[in-house]
Amino acid sequence: MSESVATSILQLVALAIPPVAVLIQMLRRSENLPWKYRQLSFGLAIASVVFFILTGILVLVYFVVSLGIPPLLQVATGLTVLGLLPFALFTLVLYREHKMEFA
Repeated sequence: MSESVATSILQLVALAIPPVAVLIQMLRRSENLPWKYRQLSFGLAIASVVFFILTGILVLVYFVVSLGIPPLLQVATGLTVLGLLPFALFTLVLYREHKMEFA
């Protein structure tokens, strides 16, 4: 039961990332949004990605501790979680660009 819940959590994280990316793209294209709302929106997007990364790490730790998954699968899952870091960094870069343009 717990394994299926953990797997479902990872699937939820995987399904949630594309909408966040679309929202960031929409934010970049909006022209009449005040800077404070832009700042808040980027903060929420970055927080979302950070929470997804933390969720992935916790599920990975659960799999390693409870299920004793093979090392290769541990590495693969870890790399999947680490793959979210560039997305978070990209969001920060977009924020800085946006700040220079709209602040």
